[in-house]
Amino acid sequence: MKGLKLFSVVAAAMLVVLSSCQNANQTNVAQEAAKPASSANGEIVYVNIDTLVTNYAMYYNLKAQFEEKSSKVEAELTSKSQKLNQDARSFEEKVNKGLVTRAQAIEMQNSLQARQNELLQYRDQKVGELSEEERVMMNQIHHSIIEYLKEFNKDFKYKMIISTSNGSPILNADPKYNVTSEVLRGLNEKYKAQEAAKK
Repeated sequence: MKGLKLFSVVAAAMLVVLSSCQNANQTNVAQEAAKPASSANGEIVYVNIDTLVTNYAMYYNLKAQFEEKSSKVEAELTSKSQKLNQDARSFEEKVNKGLVTRAQAIEMQNSLQARQNELLQYRDQKVGELSEEERVMMNQIHHSIIEYLKEFNKDFKYKMIISTSNGSPILNADPKYNVTSEVLRGLNEKYKAQEAAKK
């Protein structure tokens, strides 16, 4: 009889323990379901790299500097080209009116040809420099983004952060795994703080 009572008490205690474990498990499942997917540990999330770059304050600043330099080079080349065209028209006019000797005409023509070649070489040099500067600018922006993503994910709460862009192999993804706006906000805050510290 004592054995039966002891068994009943143990059985009742086991039912209470099992019941509380089940309730705790259901609570954990409910809490996990309530969490946003992007903040759950171990998720793979993504950013749209095009959106990050074009809305990044660093991109705006560097792009403005690049466009200013590019406009100056373009204006300089236009001015030199116009002067060369003007001198060429003047040369033709003098030749047509018979105002120069044949030897002078050859010398003037050679000079104009040499100036044209120099202008073409100068143009190619400036185009190459601008192209290199643009490439370096984009590398600086991408490097800054990559470094910030390391900081953003320093605790490895995400297994992986991948990027999408126009033409990327990722054609469709659940928007709840998109952390672009969160990353962009942090990027811009950090950049503005760095720029403010320079002043």
